Amino acid sequence: MNQPAKILIISSDDKLQPGIGKALSDILPQIKTTLTSREGLKRIREEKFDVILTDSRMEDLSYQTLIRKIISRSPEADILVGLPVEDLFQINEILENGADDVFEIPLEPEDLHLKVSRLLKEKSFLESCGLVGKSSQLKQIAEAALQVAPTNITVLITGESGTGKELIARAIHANSLRKDKPFVAANVGALAEGVVESELFGHEKGAFTGAVNRRQGLFETASGGTIFLDEIAEFKPATQVKLLRVLEERSFMRVGGSSDIKVDVRVIAATNQNLDQKTREWTFRSDLYFRLAVVKIDMPPLRERPKDIPILVHSFIDKLNEQSKRKITGVTDDAMELFAKYSWPGNVRELRNFLESMLALAPDRNIEAADVKKYLDTETESNRRLPMVTGKSVETAEHELLLQAILALRAEIFNLKEVILGRRELRPEGRVESAGQFWSGQIKEAEIADDFNVDDMEKDLIQKAIVFTKGNRKKAAQLLGIGERTLYRKLDKYKLR
Repeated sequence: MNQPAKILIISSDDKLQPGIGKALSDILPQIKTTLTSREGLKRIREEKFDVILTDSRMEDLSYQTLIRKIISRSPEADILVGLPVEDLFQINEILENGADDVFEIPLEPEDLHLKVSRLLKEKSFLESCGLVGKSSQLKQIAEAALQVAPTNITVLITGESGTGKELIARAIHANSLRKDKPFVAANVGALAEGVVESELFGHEKGAFTGAVNRRQGLFETASGGTIFLDEIAEFKPATQVKLLRVLEERSFMRVGGSSDIKVDVRVIAATNQNLDQKTREWTFRSDLYFRLAVVKIDMPPLRERPKDIPILVHSFIDKLNEQSKRKITGVTDDAMELFAKYSWPGNVRELRNFLESMLALAPDRNIEAADVKKYLDTETESNRRLPMVTGKSVETAEHELLLQAILALRAEIFNLKEVILGRRELRPEGRVESAGQFWSGQIKEAEIADDFNVDDMEKDLIQKAIVFTKGNRKKAAQLLGIGERTLYRKLDKYKLR
């Protein structure tokens, strides 16, 4: 931390306040004091503090209420609660209420100095990495990133989608000796199967149809700096071999090329899949995995670090307010509690999306508990509607999902046909049989055989989606509600490539 730490002491004990100041004197903090909890909360609204030390014996508010209100107003501040020696059995309860640590009363100066110094050091690690939060997991990740940053070691970052893996990669680069050189991010999963090698390694003129000029790949673009390869598990075997060669020999050949190109680039990879399992399944090379995972950093999901949620909420609100004329004026205490209790399956990305929607739909007011409950109810209902397939192979599950879309489309066509013939009025709900009924045998195959052949209709739907999206397979897959890899398999199956 470049500036002196700002510390607030909330205590009515006239001996405790000067004792704390003396214990922390060599840290040279800016210390402010209040005699009541309410005074302290007022001061927290007016300015930000790095550390807040409070006395569990305050009379105007219980320590549980005080901690909750501090977190709601200044979640980034580290909270230490002073406990009389005879009450030390309450440590776990205080930590569960959101405090970061406790200190003994009567004061042990060396112990308090050690704890505050550690918290300030961890805070500086997080700031150096540009990480928002204060959970123990995030602090450990920041420390690991700073330790590995000055080296050229390859790093593998794992974790669920939306946890912020690229942010860690950028933090490593920003604190490395390569920080003044390029940082190039490549999302392998977003690249079409046929262009991955060309995008990464470049190509020579005439290497394939459409290659009218020589093209530099991302590895050459990142030369001297860092390349971040996201969704590394999507690499095909041939590309895995090329990447392994880059890691071992620091050279590669462009597509269609005949000479080696030397490159000095640091590789940081990321995945949301289990590469250990993929190596056992022989879909990912074990030698490449071991070369990538020289250092492995795992980003835990947001649900496992609830301490970070209030800080992220405040940080996102500040950024959104800077970018918009509309404002989110704050978050109520009850709403913040709901934020912390929700599992956030989409992780940090989902949290930000929710706040962006609140800025658009309900600006210039506080986010209240009712707003969060409405979102949670919507998400729960949405999850209930997702197809639940159990005990089936991947192919069967995919077939069922496509059949469900076909059945819905058939119902709409049947409904429209009835209207055109004048047999009845349009029924918005149509006549839809579920895929689950079909597969369970409640709807006999003979009942729909006269109307359509499933494979033919599936092929027809895919063809129409490809035509509608002008050959953009990613958009076609989104339109059909299936993954890109599923679409590629279907294209091969029906010879539509």
